[in-house]
Amino acid sequence: MFGFVCFSVSNVLWVIWGFYAGAYALIVLQVCLFLMNLRGLKKNSKGKESAKS
Repeated sequence: MFGFVCFSVSNVLWVIWGFYAGAYALIVLQVCLFLMNLRGLKKNSKGKESAKS
């Protein structure tokens, strides 16, 4: 979970810099990477729940 939070904070910082620099492709990339990371977090949490039962 700590890695997910660090990666999310990093994404937010990149998006802020992207707005400042006008790098809209970077913003789109960071949003896509965040969504992929969120998907992986959900898939891993489901695997942990089924392994506990």
